[in-house]
Amino acid sequence: MPFQLSEDTTDKLLDKLSSDDKFRDLFQKDPRQALATVGHKEAADKSVEEGPWMCMTVGELASKEAIKASRDVLRTQLASSKVAYQPIALEASKR
Repeated sequence: MPFQLSEDTTDKLLDKLSSDDKFRDLFQKDPRQALATVGHKEAADKSVEEGPWMCMTVGELASKEAIKASRDVLRTQLASSKVAYQPIALEASKR
């Protein structure tokens, strides 16, 4: 299964991660369920053990402001067919 998200799913994901506290909480607890709520069909199929949610687990999610500021870069990464080979910067930086 490809790790690539559709453009529509990517936009919905970034919109919610940059504005919706309930969605952000859900994403941190269960990225698979969060992706299913924004329309990523493969995430709803629990029998599939591969997919983008496997690389979206974060300890501390980046702030809404950081996600907004990095939206173009994140959008390119998430919608890329090479997403499986590139880290996605949804986690807050550790200083």
